[in-house]
Amino acid sequence: MITLRDALLILSLNLVMYTWSHAQIHYTHQFTKKLKRTQLQFVEPVEGMYRIQMLRKDDFLKYDLVLASEDYQLDMRYIVEPKAGKMTPMHLTFLSRTSTLALNDEHFDIKVHVYHPNLANSLFHADWAAYADFIPKRSLTDKHFGRLLSIYKADCGVASILLLFNEHKGEEDRRMYSLSFSGAAVSD
Repeated sequence: MITLRDALLILSLNLVMYTWSHAQIHYTHQFTKKLKRTQLQFVEPVEGMYRIQMLRKDDFLKYDLVLASEDYQLDMRYIVEPKAGKMTPMHLTFLSRTSTLALNDEHFDIKVHVYHPNLANSLFHADWAAYADFIPKRSLTDKHFGRLLSIYKADCGVASILLLFNEHKGEEDRRMYSLSFSGAAVSD
């Protein structure tokens, strides 16, 4: 005969297993493969109820992973580009991508911050890193603010995170560090 204590224990274990299995973000095999090829470490958000969105190609970029949180009103769109032959200088690629995403209006500035190489290495294990704050184009999102972070490491590739949000709550600052390089690239 099952006692009340045993029933509560079984119920608690089931609840823990259910919560744990639904807290994990299951991303695509292709995204995992790209992370491995570029030796990127991905830190999954554990608070904020992030949900994976359909992978999509909009008029601007093709994303490898799209996460959204209703709690924080924050969208995160990841792009991982393993090194493939000769690459365009990173600062040109970054500025071109930023100007493609940002509203083209003389009343709104694009604020760009390029990390010192020592800081880029310390924070992201990258050779180069920069982020830009801007007002995104209305055709891109209904969010009021955008931030693009790109990191680059020779022989590994480039990773970018596009953060779209309505208010500066600090969550966008924490999510900037969800990708970092871990070492030398490996082949498939």
